[in-house]
Amino acid sequence: MKRLFYGLSIIITLSILIYPIAGHVPVSTQDGETLETAFFIEDPTKSWVIYSELHEGREPRYFGFEIEAGERIRMLLSIPVTENPDEFQPSIALMGPGLTNSSSIPEYLEIPESAGVIIFNSEPATPEYEGFTPTSFYALIDVDMEVVETGEYYFAIFENDEGGPFSVALGYVESFTLVEWLLVPFSVMTIHQWNGQNLFLILAPMIISIIIGLAYLLYKRNDLVELGNIVSWLGALSAVLFFGSGITIFYQMVIASLTAINAQMVITAIFGMIPLLLGFFTLRIVLTNGWKSQRNNRLRLLVIGVISPFLWAGLLLGPVLVIIAAALASIKPSEKYDTTPSYQ
Repeated sequence: MKRLFYGLSIIITLSILIYPIAGHVPVSTQDGETLETAFFIEDPTKSWVIYSELHEGREPRYFGFEIEAGERIRMLLSIPVTENPDEFQPSIALMGPGLTNSSSIPEYLEIPESAGVIIFNSEPATPEYEGFTPTSFYALIDVDMEVVETGEYYFAIFENDEGGPFSVALGYVESFTLVEWLLVPFSVMTIHQWNGQNLFLILAPMIISIIIGLAYLLYKRNDLVELGNIVSWLGALSAVLFFGSGITIFYQMVIASLTAINAQMVITAIFGMIPLLLGFFTLRIVLTNGWKSQRNNRLRLLVIGVISPFLWAGLLLGPVLVIIAAALASIKPSEKYDTTPSYQ
C-alpha cells in the first residue's frame, strides 16, 4: 500500500501550497444598521469576506475597525450574479482620521465626529470566478490604500435607490483559526445561498452521491466479502461522503463557470480531486479482505480520518466515521466486529 502514502503525500503537498494563498474567512452578518451598531472587525488586515445585505436604498450598512499607520486598507465590493449590476450599484464610504472629504457625500450617511470621508463609487461590473469557494460574482469596487494615520475607521456600504445582497473582501493576510478552517465547508454553503442557490440544490450532489454509492455497495455486497461486517460499512460510508464532497465542488465549479472563467478553476479542480482521492483510498482499504487484522491498514485508515477534516472532505461526518471504523477494528480486528461468513 505504498501508493496510499504516495497519494496522501501529494494531497498534503497540494494543500500546503494552495490553501494558504487562496483562503478568505467568510463572515455573515446583519449588524450595522446604524453607525452606533456598526459590525466591528477585530483584525482588518486579515482576509475576511463579509456577506450582508442592504434592505433598501438610502439605508447604509456600517462596519468599523482599528488600524495603524503604514498598514493597508484593502477592500473589494461585490454583488452576486443573481443581481443586475446595471440597477444595483452600491458604493463605499470610508470614514476616518487623515482622510480628505470627497466632493459629494450623501446627507443620510452617519459620519463619526472629526472624520474625513472618501466615497468610492461602483465601476462597470466585472464578472469574477473565485476558486477557493468556488463561486462567481460581480466585482464593483477595488480599494487598496495605505493608512496615513493610526485610529478608528468606519466604512459604510450604501445605494441611493436599490437594496440587495453584497460582499466585502477585506484585508490581505491569509490566516485561519482551527475552528474557522474546519467549518469552511459549512460557511461555503452560506456563500452559495448568498449567491442565489437554495440549500437543497447545494446539498443535492452530496445526497445523490450517498444514495448512488450506498445502492451500488448494497448491490455488490455478495461479491465483496468485507461488506459482511459493520466496521467495513462505516468505512465505506465515509468513503461515499468523501466522494460526495468532491462531486459537490465540481458541481459548484460548473455553476460558477457559467458566469466567469479564469485560472483559479485549476485551484478548484485540485480542491475537488482531494476528497475523491481520499474516498478512493478509504474504499480500497475497507474492501480489502482481512484489513481489520492488518495493523498497517488500520493505521492508514486512521491517518485518513485525522487529515480529512483539514482537507474539507466528508462534511466532518466522513472523518468521524472513518476514525470510528479504525478504532473498532483495532479493538479486536479479527473477531468481535467481524460477521463475515466463513467460506471454508
